Amino acid sequence: MRERLVERIQKATARAAVSTESNLITVAAPAGAVDPLSFALKAAPDAMAYWEQPDHQFAIAARGAAYTVELEAADDRFAVAGVALRSLRARTNQGAIDGADRAPVLIGGFSFFSTCEWEGFPSGRLVLPELALIKRGERSAWVAAAEVTGATDPASLADRLLGWIHDAQAAAWPTVEPGLADHKRAVAIDFRDPAYLKTVEGAISEIEDTGLSKVVLARRLAVDHQPDLGAFLAALRARYPTCAIFAFGVSNNVFCGATPERLARVDGVSVSTAAVAGTAPRGSDATQDEVIADRLRNDPKELEEHGYVISNIRRRLSSGGFSLDQVAPTEVMRLPGIQHLVTPITGTAPVGTNVLDVVGALHPTPAVAGLPVEASLDWIRAYEPLDRGWYAAPVGFCDLAGNGEFRVALRSALIGYGTSRLFAGAGIVRASSPARELEETNLKFGALLPSLLGS
Repeated sequence: MRERLVERIQKATARAAVSTESNLITVAAPAGAVDPLSFALKAAPDAMAYWEQPDHQFAIAARGAAYTVELEAADDRFAVAGVALRSLRARTNQGAIDGADRAPVLIGGFSFFSTCEWEGFPSGRLVLPELALIKRGERSAWVAAAEVTGATDPASLADRLLGWIHDAQAAAWPTVEPGLADHKRAVAIDFRDPAYLKTVEGAISEIEDTGLSKVVLARRLAVDHQPDLGAFLAALRARYPTCAIFAFGVSNNVFCGATPERLARVDGVSVSTAAVAGTAPRGSDATQDEVIADRLRNDPKELEEHGYVISNIRRRLSSGGFSLDQVAPTEVMRLPGIQHLVTPITGTAPVGTNVLDVVGALHPTPAVAGLPVEASLDWIRAYEPLDRGWYAAPVGFCDLAGNGEFRVALRSALIGYGTSRLFAGAGIVRASSPARELEETNLKFGALLPSLLGS
């Protein structure tokens, strides 16, 4: 085993010696039953990444960075990321031990705008971890990775990679349990926001007086509380099994949440996304729940907003050469405390398309920006009193072949020393009511607060 790995590293070293770029080496080994969150929490706070889709039995937990694709603030950042991914695939030698799934992944995200004012968070960053736990159904694998240059010592590097895997296999990784919700503390939070109401009024006037059809206005809620990160993420995992639970540690902060909204998934030439727009609370029982859902399905304002998102996504993909399937029925996505209108969109991508190409084609959708998109972005820059950072932006993962999934970073919070900043937005159209839009953002804050204020 060690001898074969040394040979592979020697070949990678020889290639790197005659190239202007380094090579990468990855090695995978079986992991057994390990809680991915338990491993993620052992990483240094500024070197951890976590992604889990409980209902898909899929998870990635990562520490460190063998290689980082960091994007500068530029309009072509998604295209640059796609080019970097294709280059990385050509320069990476992948191996496996004992039949483990060998495919390594990159994990990371992007900012909403090409510039980002959050401390340490760049315009975009994708990381090939030094050590990752990747769970696919009943199979899990440790994947170790390292950069190889012409000066790399193959024997030393082989020992280091195998040592990481051995230590991880030998360690105990207990299941992380959720914290208990302290509802009294959640109830005590003041959700009033006169400034937001005033800005919504301005947005409605702008829509009536200009060519804007919709604009999405976000707000931020600062909570004087820093949760136990493990208990918080475990609570989200238990409460929202159909969402993607994510966390990215950068500098002294962790950006995390539970997002229901798929932006792009690519598997070979199959591509899928979803239009998610239109929000209502849940009922107190099954009968009231259905009454509210039926009202949502027939609400002119919510249907107008949802229709904008569907048509825009389909137009963007069609103009990019995607062959789209027939329009699917609109459904109601039910989550604890909240429900949304959702319409799946699927199709076939042009050969050679990777998930970053699709992300670049779709971000930002009207669900998080507005319509027309460029005009709504100008309005957000001028009137929204916060920097969105990575909120409402693409976060996710991809393998070196370009398969993967990115979601819109909604239901999210930026957690730092003693403070948690929660983000939520609402789509403003001509028929909007400021009070109703404020209530919608409060509903979205409520998706995180019970788990955030755990004890």
